[in-house]
Amino acid sequence: MIKINLLQPAKKEIAFAAPGVAVPEEVEGKGVRYDIAIIVSIIFIALIGWMAYSTTSELKRLDEEIAIKQQEKQKLQGVLKELEENKKKKETLTQKTKVIEELISKQLIPVKMMDLLSKALPDQVWLTKLKYSGNRVEIEGKALTNTLIATFISNLEDTNFFENVDLISSKKVKSRNMEVYEFRLRASIVTGAKASGGKK
Repeated sequence: MIKINLLQPAKKEIAFAAPGVAVPEEVEGKGVRYDIAIIVSIIFIALIGWMAYSTTSELKRLDEEIAIKQQEKQKLQGVLKELEENKKKKETLTQKTKVIEELISKQLIPVKMMDLLSKALPDQVWLTKLKYSGNRVEIEGKALTNTLIATFISNLEDTNFFENVDLISSKKVKSRNMEVYEFRLRASIVTGAKASGGKK
């Protein structure tokens, strides 16, 4: 038969010893464990506090860095906007310059063309009609011989102002009781850097 004792066990008394009096082994062990728990709790709280401080400091540093980067971005956007505006201004001025140069060129072409035609014209050759449109020119005239017409064409090509000089027609006719050759030429005008107006 098994017997169970239902009576409460006797309570153990804990005696607090006065200074200089030995403490029972059981009581002394509990006091040491209590002190260790307090120390561990203090260390844990200190560790949490340090982590909180470190996290707060890092967040503050990141906020300051973000603010600096945003300021730099705004400054950079301002610089980029200014560069884009300057680029547009430059393109506008370039277009205006090209228009002005083209107008000046168109004004000078007829003067230069007449001067070079006069210099290229051989003796006993004279012009009767001149038609100028764009970079194309048609010339009509009279010469005593076909050889003089060929010389005139060669002189025009040597000016570097006229190119693709073609003889459209040449026929012998009577003019003032003398035989002459009526001719018709077509040529292109060089408006680029090759139009030097001098001999090759």
